[in-house]
Amino acid sequence: MTEALDALVVGGGPTGLTMAGELARRGLTVRIVDKALEPPPDHSRALAVQTRTMEIFSSMGVADAAMAHAMRVGGLNLLLSNGQRARLPIFDFPELATPVPGIFVIQQFDTERVLASRLSELGVTLERGVELDSYTQDSAGVTCTLRRADGSTEVARVKWLLGCDGARSAVRRGADIAFEGDTYDDHCMLGDLVIDWPLPDGDIYISPSHRGMAAAFPVPGSHRFRIILILPEASPARGASPSLEEFEGVMREMIPTPFKVEKAIVLSRYRLHHRVAARLRKGRVFLAGDAAHIHSPAGGQGMNTGIQDAYNLAWKLAAVEQGRMPAWLLDTYEMERLPVARRLIDFTDRLFGFMAGHGLMGRTMRTLAPRLMSRALGVAAVQRRVFGFVSQLKIRYRKSPLSIQIGHPPERGPRAGDRAPDALLRSEAGQQVHLFELMRGIESTLLLFTGPPQDGAGAAPGERARRIAAQLGRPELRVLIIGAPEAGGYTDPDGRAHAAYGVETTAAVLVRPDGYVGVRSDPLDERELGQALDRLFTRSAEAA
Repeated sequence: MTEALDALVVGGGPTGLTMAGELARRGLTVRIVDKALEPPPDHSRALAVQTRTMEIFSSMGVADAAMAHAMRVGGLNLLLSNGQRARLPIFDFPELATPVPGIFVIQQFDTERVLASRLSELGVTLERGVELDSYTQDSAGVTCTLRRADGSTEVARVKWLLGCDGARSAVRRGADIAFEGDTYDDHCMLGDLVIDWPLPDGDIYISPSHRGMAAAFPVPGSHRFRIILILPEASPARGASPSLEEFEGVMREMIPTPFKVEKAIVLSRYRLHHRVAARLRKGRVFLAGDAAHIHSPAGGQGMNTGIQDAYNLAWKLAAVEQGRMPAWLLDTYEMERLPVARRLIDFTDRLFGFMAGHGLMGRTMRTLAPRLMSRALGVAAVQRRVFGFVSQLKIRYRKSPLSIQIGHPPERGPRAGDRAPDALLRSEAGQQVHLFELMRGIESTLLLFTGPPQDGAGAAPGERARRIAAQLGRPELRVLIIGAPEAGGYTDPDGRAHAAYGVETTAAVLVRPDGYVGVRSDPLDERELGQALDRLFTRSAEAA
């Protein structure tokens, strides 16, 4: 048996690669295995990379590499039966405060290549052709039996086992965690096509019809789209791929736009499932990504949710294992991410039911929906709500034990548990800098907003900020002062940072390593803030 590693990640998809990379970046010894000798074909895998995921990639240092493979989606279109279309541009809504707004299309193979390259830079290599055969756990760790493609086996001892191994997860099965849900009655057909039609490249197209729902997603390349046809009827031949003649025939019934298929790269037929794990942790075993939840691809949320699972758990696991934060921190992973998975499945269930409802009611809804939705998409509030959900920027953890609100919640701006927004600041030298750039790294960040001078209670804002920073600072906590350059902080010349955070007086905001507000003290209460930080940050002996 080899010497115990900190973690074994099972599954080499985007979730597993993110998990392994973030653990390694934080100094843990990690190993990642996948039973497949080669990645699966890309035609049926994830395309959409949402805004929140791109923010995570930026924090991980891989955003530029990912963007080199990306196509930014220009808009979301609803095709009407008369041949017209209603278009929702993918706006940069200022209130969402992100430097990378939009939906991006990246082939999953390219996403995995970017993440694997970063992992290699950190000294970890994805081991293919290695599967988890069985495991047992005790209070100190997990003993895993690994099987290679040639039939040889190996016993590995690890402190933590992380299941990122998909819907048929061996890790979940070994932990005897129920995977609750069902399979939709409907069936779907998928075509990766080069298609000649009057619809511009780079947009997403949705077309409800009496027959079902069609969607066209742009794929990098000229006139290339991934066409998904959702049919509220039983599959005529389960497992058999449709012919081009069948696919085109159904497509013409569902899409009111003339077209000619120039090339069919792949055609397939499949069914969709909606399931969620009863729990995400059992002792020293955790689940993430498709091992924890699977659902309809409506909204392009699946891969992005898995990446955020990994990003949420990795920093917590490292902080506990290294003795910097208390062991109860690990319980917050399930508390925070399981409700997200359940809400997502509930939403996609309802959306899928609307798109592919059976009987007269379903057909009537799909007939009326285009005109109703075309009007709704013209309303700014609806646009913001749609983009806020799809982008995943509105996910929040307000009920988490990690979310501590000291004082009154702000009328505007993030509360404890909300995603921390970006803002533009200026250094003492006058250089413009994004707050996200200053917070990039593996530590938590304490933002000290100095507020107007009169709030200094007789002391200059810079002097008070410098004193508080010295009093509350600790090795695992970065302190940024906003509003007092004389104290080594950054100026907020137009007040946008204060406005983005809803700060009107002297305040403090603790931003977690994953970019969420952990503690908010507004107005600043030094005693209560100190107590909150003492509860979150602990010495090694206490963590053990």
